[in-house]
Amino acid sequence: MKKIEGELFSHYQKDVYTFNSDPFKNGFKGKTEKEWNRFGASVNRIRASEGYKVDSFKELIDEVAVVTINNKAFEMFYRGQSKDYLNNQAIIYSDRKKKSIIYPAICRPEKKSDGTLKYSIRKKAIKERYKKLYDLINFINRKRKTRLPDEYYMSLFQHYEISSTPLIDITQSLRVAATFALQKENCGYLYVFGLPFPNQSISYFTDLGIILLKLQNIVSVEAIRPRYQEGYLVGKFPFSETKTVGDDLSNRMVAKFKLDNTNGKFWDKYFQPMPNEILFPENDKIENQLKSYKLEFEKNNMK
Repeated sequence: MKKIEGELFSHYQKDVYTFNSDPFKNGFKGKTEKEWNRFGASVNRIRASEGYKVDSFKELIDEVAVVTINNKAFEMFYRGQSKDYLNNQAIIYSDRKKKSIIYPAICRPEKKSDGTLKYSIRKKAIKERYKKLYDLINFINRKRKTRLPDEYYMSLFQHYEISSTPLIDITQSLRVAATFALQKENCGYLYVFGLPFPNQSISYFTDLGIILLKLQNIVSVEAIRPRYQEGYLVGKFPFSETKTVGDDLSNRMVAKFKLDNTNGKFWDKYFQPMPNEILFPENDKIENQLKSYKLEFEKNNMK
């Protein structure tokens, strides 16, 4: 995905140097502090920020509205996460600024024994994941005696967590994204992405290296979960069996918020989180069908 270039109007942190008011008493050395600013933002500055803190869903709506109105060149999409994953974690990068990264599952490193992610992933591992993904798609096509676009199955696999894919889940529902951000912890992160305006159910933007899929327009009426979550998928296009900077969705980040619900007042009687029963509805026929196909596929491969 091509990175958004130029200035944005959004929340970011700026280093401000302050001189001591009484240098004879406190010394001539001042101090550098971070201050929030909106003018002169960029994707890199937003990624490097700690996330603009909001304490209520109402405040989040207002702040996102400011970002949206002042960045009209983009269609806004959202993603909520309980953790803000950062790059430059290795010791050799200790002098570099740490910035948010959002890679698709197929490119993410494996977990270490303590549950944290490794710093990198082997090229061989990514190729193996792609092979398994395409083998599963071909297996389902043979079973159904039909041929649908690979992107169709990738979007379903990703959304229903059937297999790792080069696509990333996003939504146009702030409520859904905020619910996911605060689902496991009292604090979480909500990202706003500026993407091109969709023109089809599956939109290809070759100049920007982006594919954008609207799940509600792709899946059958039996697929409940994508409709309740107002699900979209986005990824680098064309797909390639390697991990590149273009796979990182943070290239399109136009805002980063830290949601704080430590006092239990982020939600109120007017704005409630989405219930789990709605986010993950039971008896979704498409989900059950995909899980059945995957089970059969894995059994066949074990023979």
